[in-house]
Amino acid sequence: MPIKGVKLCGAKCRTKGGASCLQPGMKNGRCKMHGGCFYKKEIHGRSTLRAKAERKKEHAFLREMKSLLLDMEQLNED
Repeated sequence: MPIKGVKLCGAKCRTKGGASCLQPGMKNGRCKMHGGCFYKKEIHGRSTLRAKAERKKEHAFLREMKSLLLDMEQLNED
């Protein structure tokens, strides 16, 4: 039974009827089962936004180092 005055999640459920979710939504409009608990992704784990950004920087740095190494090898061959 929904709580009065609270916006519902509204995500489509995977039931035969395809009814929408009746759980109360959070700030972003979804319940904790359908993506409303975003803040936990920032706290820990490999898939945090901070970890993804660090890996992206590391890969870019490695690509740059690899290209510099190839350039140096080409100069030594000449």
